[in-house]
Amino acid sequence: MSTLDSQAEGLRTSEDSISVLTQNQRNKQNHEAHRFGNYKSYYSFRSELIPDPRLTQLASFVKGKGRVLDLGCNAGKLTLELSTHFGVSQVVGVDIDAGLVASAREAKQTALAAGQGVGNVTFEEFDFANTWPFQGDAAGQWDVVLLLSVVKWVHLNNSDAILTTLFERLLEVVAPGGFLVLEPQDWANYRRAAKKCPSLKANFKNLELQPPFTKALAGLGWEQVDGWERDEIGFERSVRVWKKPEAKGE
Repeated sequence: MSTLDSQAEGLRTSEDSISVLTQNQRNKQNHEAHRFGNYKSYYSFRSELIPDPRLTQLASFVKGKGRVLDLGCNAGKLTLELSTHFGVSQVVGVDIDAGLVASAREAKQTALAAGQGVGNVTFEEFDFANTWPFQGDAAGQWDVVLLLSVVKWVHLNNSDAILTTLFERLLEVVAPGGFLVLEPQDWANYRRAAKKCPSLKANFKNLELQPPFTKALAGLGWEQVDGWERDEIGFERSVRVWKKPEAKGE
């Protein structure tokens, strides 16, 4: 190989390295921008199916209930389906990302224009981990609260104490006999997220509570009543259902 050929090869290798580095940087920037799990294309790789497959397992806990709160609702696909499939009286979807909430509201308008009965659904932009109550809250009035694939993000962006406080607050605002449905990500999933998003690494190192948080929830007074494993491709994780005890004398 001539000197010029060697130099050209070296230049291509250098350019390739720069290209890879730039892609890595872009990936990290992307994960930093979505450090709360607020991925715009979440449902394109989670489940584009209509209805969402998770509705099958949720039916016995949600169908015919009064008020359902979907925390970390993303663009609102599942939130809207809770209304159209289960006949609940009110559904409130909450997310920290203004863009996702706007998309959810647009999806609602599209559904209404198509004649779907989603007039009982509202969406709110809110950091439910750090501020309480929010506008749509009514203490002791929620029949079902959903935390589906969102606990990891609450935990990684905050602390053990804040996650425990959230579980405690939810026990206060769920009606006696009502349910808390968790879809926790496993610890390896936490580790991967912290590796991809450098700003989460420090918090991750300080976390001691680990999913599925059985001891923490039971210690607050929640009673576990059901659970199952999901084998959805790419989202093989468990779902745990916790119940607030009935009021004494009932």
